[in-house]
Amino acid sequence: MLLAVDIGTLLTLVVAIVVAYLVVLWLALAFYVVRDARRRTTSPGFTLFAMLLGFVPPFLGALIYFMVRPPLTMEQVRSLAIEEQVLLEPPVEGVPTRPCPTCGREIEQEFILCPYCRTQFARRCTGCDRSLRLGWGVCPYCATEVGAPALARTGR
Repeated sequence: MLLAVDIGTLLTLVVAIVVAYLVVLWLALAFYVVRDARRRTTSPGFTLFAMLLGFVPPFLGALIYFMVRPPLTMEQVRSLAIEEQVLLEPPVEGVPTRPCPTCGREIEQEFILCPYCRTQFARRCTGCDRSLRLGWGVCPYCATEVGAPALARTGR
């Protein structure tokens, strides 16, 4: 008889724990449905509809909500709109570009080094500020010596 009471009490305790777990799970799912509806639309009517679906038919309402909810969040919609706007804008003309010989990215033709891989293509003349190739020792535009300064020889 003592064993029957203990099993009955234990069974009641297990059922109470399972029911409490299901209630907490149901409330968490309903909260998620409402929060998700707020991220997907600004309509208070749809948010109220989602809240009713989340709470009234337990667990089944969330499944119905997942079938009727908007496919994208508002953040995703804004991101896609910005991407579409950028793709529809015409490319900027007037700036001649060329591929970097090292990394292959498009860079402006006047660049003296690649901003992506930092490969140096040329240097600036100190006299006329024009672009010079690395191997040149004199500027062909203004005849300024641009090579490395010669080492001074000391006589003995």
